[in-house]
Amino acid sequence: MDRSDLDRVEILPVPPGYTIRPFRPADWEPCIDLMLQTPDLSYSAGPWDRQLCLASLSFCADERCDYPADRGQLAFWQGELVAMAMAGVTGYLNQAYTRGDHQRRGLASALITRVLAALHQCGAERCFLMVYDTNLTAMRCYEKLGFAVVWSDVVEGPD
Repeated sequence: MDRSDLDRVEILPVPPGYTIRPFRPADWEPCIDLMLQTPDLSYSAGPWDRQLCLASLSFCADERCDYPADRGQLAFWQGELVAMAMAGVTGYLNQAYTRGDHQRRGLASALITRVLAALHQCGAERCFLMVYDTNLTAMRCYEKLGFAVVWSDVVEGPD
C-alpha cells in the first residue's frame, strides 16, 4: 500500500487516557515484547519469535538503533507500551502494532499520522508498506489513512 500526499497528513488525536511519545533506543526490549504479544496471524514464513522481531525492528532503524526525527512513535497506557508505529527514512512503514486489548480505539491512526508527518518533515515524498491481504483490520485502517493498494501478490506458505 502507498500514500504519496504526505504534505496533506492530518495528525489525528490521541485517545483519552493514552500518552504518545517518540521512540528512544532504550525502547527496543518493550517493542520486541509488544511484537511478541501481537503476532501477525497471517505470517507463515517461520517462527514468530524474538529473533524475527529483532530483525524486523532493526530493518529500518539507523546505525545507532534509533528511529530519529520522530519516525518512531509509541503509545502507552498507564505507563505500559501498548502500540507502536515506525518507518525508515526511505518512507517504508515497517512496524505498526497495537496490543489486542487496545485495538479499535484510534491508537494506530494517531501514531501513523505522526510518523507520516515526520517523514514529510524529513523530505520523504511518500510512505509505503506491506500488509497481508488477510489482515483486513489493518487494511481498513490504512485505507482510512489515505493509503491505496498499488500492488498485490500472493505468497504461498511452505508445503
